[in-house]
Amino acid sequence: MDRRRAAIIGGVGLGVLAAVAAVHVAGTRIRRRHHVDLDELLVPPENVTRHRIATSDGGSLHLVEAGSGQPLVLLHGVTLQWWVWSPLFHLLSDRFRVIAWDMRGHGGSEVGVDGVTLEAAGRDLVEVLEHLDLSDAIVVGHSMGGMAIGRSVVDHPDRLNARSAGLVFLATAATSVSPRFVAGYLGAGAGVLAGKADRANAVPVDRLWRPGDLSASLIRIAFGKEPSADAIEAVRQMIIDVPTVTSVEAGAAILNHDLTDDLGAYEGPAMVIVGSDDHLTPPRLAQRIAKLLPQAELHVLEGVGHQVMQEQPRRLGELLERFAFSARAERPRRAAGRA
Repeated sequence: MDRRRAAIIGGVGLGVLAAVAAVHVAGTRIRRRHHVDLDELLVPPENVTRHRIATSDGGSLHLVEAGSGQPLVLLHGVTLQWWVWSPLFHLLSDRFRVIAWDMRGHGGSEVGVDGVTLEAAGRDLVEVLEHLDLSDAIVVGHSMGGMAIGRSVVDHPDRLNARSAGLVFLATAATSVSPRFVAGYLGAGAGVLAGKADRANAVPVDRLWRPGDLSASLIRIAFGKEPSADAIEAVRQMIIDVPTVTSVEAGAAILNHDLTDDLGAYEGPAMVIVGSDDHLTPPRLAQRIAKLLPQAELHVLEGVGHQVMQEQPRRLGELLERFAFSARAERPRRAAGRA
């Protein structure tokens, strides 16, 4: 081996060692950070009612609810589960009927023949609203959940409007997000981009997301400043529990998402919320949604990342409570205007 080649190999080796060391330092720092008041809210609530709701394409949804009053319907993002909303269950179920479910292919929900698509998820939403016979619901969608709401606006406008008082788009987008995010964050690699769901199970996702410095450092990108270790661990547990084929199909759906020409058809009350430090669905994407929706109000939360409900649940709860009050008051005027 000549000296030049040896130097190159040695340089690469040192670079790898430096990267490993950096991941270790970052991961250790992340996993030692705790916020007592916030961590208490991250614990899944025990006093909940569970339902199993059949979908029209042969699947089923695991749904959880608590409390009574105006319905607050929560749709989580890709690779997550219903209990990512635990803080809002704790904070709002004494004043709202808080409802969340595992999106198809996630947690305890089963995929129907239509697979994991935004069209199917949007249809699931209106089917849940009708199954529970809800009215005046505030529907909140985080990340892919917000995309599903947008799909429902386009595909089922009358059914959605009949059951909801207002829509909240939380850390989401009206168009496709970065392919790098889809392939990297979901851990499905090139299979997502190629749409080859049949090869998805060859990806060693369990190795990527096992407890430790690497998974903590990877998940850290979803958070803003100084995230709680408990929040990061909760996300890790949800990610590793999702079948890779679900991530692949969801990734393909996100890459093909574009409601730029259609979302503006919704003329009801809407709120768009995003963190200033959201690197997955950055503020410019939220601003675009707000411009498309005639009655949207936009809130950018300083220092917050993509996981708003786990980072600033009290601030989020305040915004939702105020919006619910104003949207419900607006509903009779909207109905009179359509008469």
